[in-house]
Amino acid sequence: MRGFNRDFKILIFGQIISIFGSSVLRFALSLYVLDLTNSATVFGTIMGLSIVPAIVISPIGGAIADRFDKKKIMVILDLCSSILIILFAILLFSGNGTVISIGILLMALTLVSSMYQPAVQASIPVLVPKELLLKSNGIVSGVVSIANFVGPIAGSVLYSFTSINVIVVVSAIFFFTAAVIEIFMKIPFEKRAPEPFAQMVTSDIKQGISYIIHENRFILKSIGIAFTVSLFIAPMFFVGLPYMIKVLFNMPDTYFGFAQSGISLSIVFSAMTIGLLKSKIRGDNLYLWIAACAAVYFGMAFGTSQFIESAFAKYLIVSVSSMLVMFALTVVNIYLNTIIQEKTPGNMLGKVMSIQAAAATTAVPIGQILFGFLVDVFSSQIYILIAIIGVISLLISLMVKQVYKVKSVQN
Repeated sequence: MRGFNRDFKILIFGQIISIFGSSVLRFALSLYVLDLTNSATVFGTIMGLSIVPAIVISPIGGAIADRFDKKKIMVILDLCSSILIILFAILLFSGNGTVISIGILLMALTLVSSMYQPAVQASIPVLVPKELLLKSNGIVSGVVSIANFVGPIAGSVLYSFTSINVIVVVSAIFFFTAAVIEIFMKIPFEKRAPEPFAQMVTSDIKQGISYIIHENRFILKSIGIAFTVSLFIAPMFFVGLPYMIKVLFNMPDTYFGFAQSGISLSIVFSAMTIGLLKSKIRGDNLYLWIAACAAVYFGMAFGTSQFIESAFAKYLIVSVSSMLVMFALTVVNIYLNTIIQEKTPGNMLGKVMSIQAAAATTAVPIGQILFGFLVDVFSSQIYILIAIIGVISLLISLMVKQVYKVKSVQN
């Protein structure tokens, strides 16, 4: 990472460790829930409800990130994650690790993450010069994906050869280690005059919403796209993929781990090549990346139909298709995040990024719960559901084409 300072490198290293611990834990818990319930509806509901706190907390996290020391926020929240996991471990070792307790843990970790991520996003423009902003966002996305690439593999191996108890303890150690590393980071911070907390948060959220609606319509359009993608396209990876691999195709846990890691690897490749693609990615051709997702989904629908009899062949088709879709979505996501960071004043970054995240996150639990229900309904004809997602993706691409016309983007 030549050209980047020591503090940015510490930020990246801390991200790798904490996200790796989170990836191992969430992957193992998803296997554990599926083993306990064997139901896509229950699985989708648990995964969906676990994200609900982010809807409310993300804007608050953005206000906090703009007002307080970002380094202290990261250190304290990583320690909180470690403590929460240790408390769950106590329940697990005492025989009370139920599906409900797993849902509560995931909701609590999501709440912490909703305050943590705005601090990370708001720190990037402070730590790197503007000309390196796109590259730095690509690096952040890439190293996070590396952690998510290794996490499912490690999670599947640990889950197969040890127990969920061991994985929980290991994850707590990773979060604690990340907190210790982040102590040595320095992020510029200017103290502001103290205000009552409730008044501060309310004022900052109103200011952020007003800025998005009245002063920067580009961000408003971007939020609409993120919401739609999270509602209709993303649930496939959270609910559909694990259910198809474990239940419909009856593949071992390690195969699911390989598929998850393959998706993370595609994100890494996308993030690392984003600098080379910079001149080819514009607002007026952004729709082509989503249209490509639609084409892949149509191919996946054929690959999971009765025309393909081998379960292993279906597994390969679904895994490779998921990698291609995630590659395209990563390009879209990094592009939009970079443009928003460039066009947003420094004192508004935390608020704007957190409101964008909250809007996208609002769609996730709705999509996961709905998708979990639909997967159970179409379980014997899953290709029909996948084809429907392809049609929806195509419609989204047409919407993006209309929204991001050349003249509109230039304005």
